[in-house]
Parts: sequence; structure tokens; C-alpha cells
Amino acid sequence: MRFRAQVTNSSLLVRIVQCIERLSKTAVLKLTPTRLHIIVVSDTEGGLQMWSDVDPQALFASYRVESLHNNEIHLEFHIDNLQRALRSAHNSQSAVLKLTKKQNLPVLSLSVQSMSSTGHTTLVCQDVPVRVLTPEQVRAMREPEVPDAHVHIMMPELSTIRSVVERMRLMGDRVTVAANNEGQLTLRVASDRVDITTYWRGLANMTYDASEQPQAHEFSVATVDMRNFCRFLHSYHVAPKNVICAILEHHALVFYVYIGEASSANIDEQSCGSLTYYLPVRQV
Repeated sequence: MRFRAQVTNSSLLVRIVQCIERLSKTAVLKLTPTRLHIIVVSDTEGGLQMWSDVDPQALFASYRVESLHNNEIHLEFHIDNLQRALRSAHNSQSAVLKLTKKQNLPVLSLSVQSMSSTGHTTLVCQDVPVRVLTPEQVRAMREPEVPDAHVHIMMPELSTIRSVVERMRLMGDRVTVAANNEGQLTLRVASDRVDITTYWRGLANMTYDASEQPQAHEFSVATVDMRNFCRFLHSYHVAPKNVICAILEHHALVFYVYIGEASSANIDEQSCGSLTYYLPVRQV
């Protein structure tokens, strides 16, 4: 198998990795000829999952992937190791990321060429140990299948939500998210001591199959673990222009975090990729 890419946007790649640093110690890098995916699956059944999908052209000037398994490569890596290596590519003249072997063990090798303060060219290589997943391990790793959502609503700025949740998280270990198809969203934390609700109005709704939607004024509700909700909010690192919340009552909250500039009315057209977070509901 072969993978080689010339990194041209190390900043975005670092920010994507920063989004997952609080989710887990390890993640899976899935490489195909046309897409790059970073996947985090919780060690515990029913835990938070994150599946990303990014256009390699947003990150690399050249990109080559080959393997005997449908030209797909799955690599498990330690998040801290990759993040540390990528940061060394900041302000570099060139950076090349490739899959190779060192002492007969697979590594992602990042070769960074920079100019020193004295005008000399320096070359630094950093190796990130990886584990190549077997076809059996890949088949066992599946993105969650979820039913149709009751409500899709555009989230407020994540910075606004983070400031609210920073206070809420001290008051309870779960948060209830409710929204309707009239652009209304609430976050609620309730305990024996407090009951606090924050309201937003005038948000945009994404409409799909209207026949499956509840009445516009009816709220759909889901309660999730506060820690998982805070981990999702860590996606602010990619400075998303659009974040959509899908509420699946009695099942999950799904957040679609779109990476890219808001220059088109069509989210798919303006996006170079997305991060999808699956937060299972907690029974009250």
C-alpha cells in the first residue's frame, strides 16, 4: 500500500485534529483516492462518535493512495502524536506526509523543509507510529445508522453556545436540547437545586421530507450527556460557518459541522468537508 501527499494547508489539518483531541486518545485515518476521513469511535457501547469527511484538495497539493483493498487505507494513530508532528509544518517551505516503514513498523512520516534564521534550509522528519487495520477490523467499524430526524435546525455561533454551556455544565451532568420547525432552540439543565433554560429564536430550519415532520410549533427533545455535548463544542476549532443539529427523539442528537466559507446558498457547495458527531440520548 502507498500513501503520499504534499501538505499545503497544515493549519486546517491541525484544527481538524484539535477537534478530536478531547474525544479519545486514538483515532482512525481512512484514506481513499478521493476523500480523507478521520474517525473516532468510543470505547464504550453507545458512546459519542465522530466521523469526518474532507476533500483532500483542501489540504494537499498532491495526493496519492493505493492499496489492494479497493485503494483504501485505514490507519489507527495516537492523536497527540499526529498533532505534534503537524504543528512542525507551520510556516514551512514544504511538507510531505507519507506512509512508510521504520524498523519494519508502519509510520506516517512527515518531512518538513524550512528556512532557518540564518538563511539555511533545514529538513526535519517526524514519524507518527500507526497500526494498519485489517479488513476484518474495518468491517467491524461502521458509521451509525440513524432514523430520520424530527427536526433539523441551524445552530447559533458555537462561541455563544460555549459561553452558555460553560456555566451550565457546573450545574448538571446532562443537557436537554429541544427545537421546533419555527426556528426555536432551547438548552436546559435541571437538577434538584436548579432548573435553567436558555432560548434562541429566529434560527433557520432545514426542511427535508415535510410529510415526516411534526407540526412546526411542536418541540422535539433529546437529553444527552453534558460531557459529550462539551466535546462536540470543541469543533469550534475549525471555525465552522454552518452547524446543523438533527434531533432524533429517544435515539440521538446528530451535529453536522461544515468546514468551509459561507459563500454559497447551498451548504454542500460551500463546504470542503464536514464533521458529524453522534451523541446518544441518556434516559432521564
